[in-house]
Amino acid sequence: MSSEVIELVVYRIKPGAKASYVDDAIEQFRRMVMEFEGFRRYDFHEGCRAENLFMDFVVWDTLEHAEAAAKAVKEIQKAPEFASYLGAFEKLEIFAHFKRLHSWS
Repeated sequence: MSSEVIELVVYRIKPGAKASYVDDAIEQFRRMVMEFEGFRRYDFHEGCRAENLFMDFVVWDTLEHAEAAAKAVKEIQKAPEFASYLGAFEKLEIFAHFKRLHSWS
């Protein structure tokens, strides 16, 4: 069985911040995340009917890699260059890690 872990982050962006978030801020953040050990994939989604609702779906080799990256990101985000990224957030809905039990196609 694979030790692959899915990190699911669902959040709302402040009204009026969507354009700069989608066009600039998420790209800077994504590039940083992709440099961490154990990174496999990063998918960025927008809610279909809920305005300013987004989801990051990140795949890691292991839970340890995912947790180490999350801890490092908390520290890195304190840097001034991430002010616009963090400033765009209105509310964090979900931040959780999941392991696959079954897969059907």
